[in-house]
Amino acid sequence: MTDPVAADRHRERIAAERRQGEVVAAGAEDAWGWLSPAGRIRADRRARFIAASCGLGPEISVLELGCGTGEFSARLVETGCALTAVDISEATAAICRRRLGDRAKVVVGDIERDPGVEGPFDAIVGVSVLHHVDLDACLDATFSHLRSGGHFAFSEPNMRNPQVWAERHIGVVAKLRKVTPHETAFRVDELRARLERAGLAVTTCEPYEFLHPATPRVAIGAVMALERLVIATPLRAIAGSILVAGRRP
Repeated sequence: MTDPVAADRHRERIAAERRQGEVVAAGAEDAWGWLSPAGRIRADRRARFIAASCGLGPEISVLELGCGTGEFSARLVETGCALTAVDISEATAAICRRRLGDRAKVVVGDIERDPGVEGPFDAIVGVSVLHHVDLDACLDATFSHLRSGGHFAFSEPNMRNPQVWAERHIGVVAKLRKVTPHETAFRVDELRARLERAGLAVTTCEPYEFLHPATPRVAIGAVMALERLVIATPLRAIAGSILVAGRRP
């Protein structure tokens, strides 16, 4: 029997994500900072991590969760992979579809219930998507489409980062950063444990990155040099993101 409370929360999340998608499609895409000079470096880094972790290339079938307007989809198809990209928002999926043309299949689907795709896929990937959903429901509904031996790779916000924590716990900060009420973030040990409980083999789960998207162009080189030093210290624990990758046994 369906839990009515869980069902209500699911409907609220879907409605909020679709509203968010309409806002993004109307011109608020840079709220997440991918379009700034530093943001583009950050986006390229994540795309390279995903491609390397999953061995993306020609004839590799890939399911991208939460594709949005296609900021990362456009990078992933450059590997030559066979990409299927899914998003809950009709508005952002339409932009992604126009952006990619016939280089990928873009569908509207609910990755907590029915992603609307046919697998199996060689890889399932995404950037800043798992913290938007009921993770356990997503793993159950979507990762069943990952073939045995297939790989996964994601980048997610790190709850131990001060800005990320503030966005999730201080209302005015959440509003300024366009964070919806149901969004969360992860801690490294927690994320690894939840993926492993779902039967996945986790090979990488680590804090990552101190380059902020608001970093001025002239300061990017210095910040990246400092980042290389800081990442080797205990301060790494408060990096902005978590990189996680692995495979389905």
